[in-house]
Amino acid sequence: MPEIPNSFAYHDAANLQTLAEQVESAYSSFNDGSVVPAWSFTETKRTIADIDFKKPVALDAALSEAANLMENGDLRSASARCFGYFNPTAAWPAVVGDVLASVRNPQICVTSHAAASVTMERRIADMVCAKLSMPDGTAHFTSGGSEANETAMLAALCRASSEYIEHGVRAFEKAPSIYVSADSHLAWIKIAKATGLGAKAVRLVPTSGDGRMDVAALGDIITKDKKNGFQPIMIAATCGTTGAGMIDPLVACYKIAAREDIHFHVDAAWAGALIFDKNRLGLLAGIEQADSVTIDAHKWLSVPMGAGIIALRDPSYAANVFSVKTSYMPEGDGQDFYITTNQWSRRFLGLRLWMMLRVVGEAGYRQMFDQHFALADYVCQQLPKHGWQIRNTSTLPVIVFDDAQYGLDSQAVADEIEKRGKVWLGRVTFEGRSVLRICTTSFLSTEDDVDLLVSELDVARHILKA
Repeated sequence: MPEIPNSFAYHDAANLQTLAEQVESAYSSFNDGSVVPAWSFTETKRTIADIDFKKPVALDAALSEAANLMENGDLRSASARCFGYFNPTAAWPAVVGDVLASVRNPQICVTSHAAASVTMERRIADMVCAKLSMPDGTAHFTSGGSEANETAMLAALCRASSEYIEHGVRAFEKAPSIYVSADSHLAWIKIAKATGLGAKAVRLVPTSGDGRMDVAALGDIITKDKKNGFQPIMIAATCGTTGAGMIDPLVACYKIAAREDIHFHVDAAWAGALIFDKNRLGLLAGIEQADSVTIDAHKWLSVPMGAGIIALRDPSYAANVFSVKTSYMPEGDGQDFYITTNQWSRRFLGLRLWMMLRVVGEAGYRQMFDQHFALADYVCQQLPKHGWQIRNTSTLPVIVFDDAQYGLDSQAVADEIEKRGKVWLGRVTFEGRSVLRICTTSFLSTEDDVDLLVSELDVARHILKA
């Protein structure tokens, strides 16, 4: 029988030491140095194209090579000085959990094959449901917020027509329509296309001038749609918009959904993390009325990328939509993830959040949130002192602003800051205005990092005015 190279499974202390050194180097670099890539995109592509896969190298060499490519070719989005993302630094307990999940590699979608892993993940899911006032609900991990939101839409379709499971969109005599804020995450457009509804099924409800869904406009659009032969099936409110961190009027949205007897979903991919902060639950008022909720653990809960969560008040919708029987898969206890979720097999995502809750706990998360809100307050104090005008009124730690002194183009300011490489921030459109965006959501960030950011903003302004 042909022999398999021992490099498939062979590991020794030297390999582990190299890995440890690369991890330490990465974490150390998150507190200083350039935030932007050292190489241009052209240089990155050329360097990667020159790698010869026909010539295998030692594991240590391959690891160092990969680390070098990422070090020089990627934005350091996990840096303390990267203020442009809701996906902050991954905390060490979650990273360790992810490594353990990778090595043990359980088939999480089959209970009988991974009873411990499945039960651990269900324990986390039950905790999430309890905090969302869904005592009889169900939750599971997804690849991210888009998959979670798609699951919510499927649940809404299932609720709207008992025939949907067998006949799909052909079950509807009237064209289904869903309602989201114009400032929502437009993954809804992709989801509508993928589910066969089509992009025109998504109604982008105007905002009230503050980045929040206009409830009066929502009611009017639904009334008009019903008169014109459409069937409303879901209102999806946003709890922490991508652009400016605004929270739609959840209670008012719920009342309209209840009146129309349609599914009420809350996309809390970012702000939903606050369910672990008992002191700030008031910011999420209305989320407890939702039929489904999306939360991304890889955002404000500081676990590695690719860890969304969908919670459903009525478990039967997911069970009906995804249910399947095969001769080659065990039925287990009837709750196996391969028959109650969209994925047939996936990694043990829940271990990331499990490790965080075991090591830092809810109290640790509350301390982290305290830090982030305090930093946001500090940003709001500093920007006006330097002639920058804050444009949003978010109750969350995200600030959008522009130049009040000279009216400089926000994109030009962002580009100039990126050229210098010391810090990084976002540029978005908010209420028709081009603005800069700061997110204070990394546990590494300090007031010193904010001071550097404000200083770089002033330098960029000086350069652009010269």
